[in-house]
Amino acid sequence: MKKQTAAAVTNAINDKSEEARKDALFEIRSLKKDLAQLEKELSSKKSEIEDPAFDLVHSAFEIFRHTQVMAENRKLTVQIDESLEKASFKDYLDSKGARVLKKPEGWHWISPQGEMHYLGESNETQAAAEKLESLITKRKKPTAKKAAPKKAAPKKETAPKEEPKQEDKKAAEKK
Repeated sequence: MKKQTAAAVTNAINDKSEEARKDALFEIRSLKKDLAQLEKELSSKKSEIEDPAFDLVHSAFEIFRHTQVMAENRKLTVQIDESLEKASFKDYLDSKGARVLKKPEGWHWISPQGEMHYLGESNETQAAAEKLESLITKRKKPTAKKAAPKKAAPKKETAPKEEPKQEDKKAAEKK
């Protein structure tokens, strides 16, 4: 459920970032037009300026505001991803029976054989999850010995069958 909620929030944040990007691009185009207009007015001999300074400053501020929203949204999605990853490590530890103890302090896991293993400090869930996974995979290795590969039996060379001698043939016919 956590992943679904995080995905929905991340999608909403990405949509807002996309809107901010489009708005920033619109403001950049508007600023280009305003700058071109200001250049025309300043290069003409009439020099009639229609107060473009406000439009320039406003466009620049809007570009800044939209890009700031995009940057903040990027930071938020990174934080959500990190939190989700930490939660998944904690869920893994909990599902395998690991616990955070106060004395001795840190993540500990008691194996089915009754051995207590120290996995790491209480604030290092990722390292503890990795250590637990390595302990579990070591225990699950097959203990049965593999059968020795069979060696191919040497082929016996068979001599070509000789035809029975003519005398044997005649004796067999008489019987």
